[in-house]
Amino acid sequence: MKLENLKEFIASTKTSKSTIYRFYKKNKELFEETKMKNGKRVFPVDHAKYFDSEIMHDENKILRLQNQSMKNLINGLMNRQSLPTRLWYLDWSFAFTVAYKFERKKDSCYKQMSGLYEMLEKKYGNETTIRLFFTTEPFAERKGYHNHFVLQIGNKKLHEELVKDVKEHFSYDRVDAGIYDPYKAGLFYIAKEGLVNEDWDIMGNNLIKDGLNEN
Repeated sequence: MKLENLKEFIASTKTSKSTIYRFYKKNKELFEETKMKNGKRVFPVDHAKYFDSEIMHDENKILRLQNQSMKNLINGLMNRQSLPTRLWYLDWSFAFTVAYKFERKKDSCYKQMSGLYEMLEKKYGNETTIRLFFTTEPFAERKGYHNHFVLQIGNKKLHEELVKDVKEHFSYDRVDAGIYDPYKAGLFYIAKEGLVNEDWDIMGNNLIKDGLNEN
């Protein structure tokens, strides 16, 4: 296996030292293939292919999304009366994305979100406040639609169990879940396509107190 020192590897990959080490920090199985020689790290020549691959494109995509989220946040907050701005000032517990296994139309996605809320309300409604805001978007690379949604659960003791129930509800689909971070402007991101007809909705058992009952 041919190896290159850092300077040579930077030239081969046409990238920077920081990018190289950031890549290996994310891909530890590849880092284990690097070696130490005379006290310095050397890199397999064939690893250069990864720096012009989907792995690197994914990283760039994440950076672009982060920049777009910041733009969405600034643009959204300039309109203080907009629905996304009002929602941004409310508390949220989790953010989810559901990519359905089977192709679904907008009305089918709406039914999926309604079914999720009804399940949660039936099981937990007497124990906690629940609020769900979702949008429906088309896939970029295949037919059909998927859902982004944020969820607020007032009783923190139920958080772990409830996330498990959401994933089980969509057991045939791919579900990405995470703790909601207001600094990532997630609400403005998921509303980026606009709020039209069955493309979105707000459901909850405390909407009057939240000031959202008119929606």
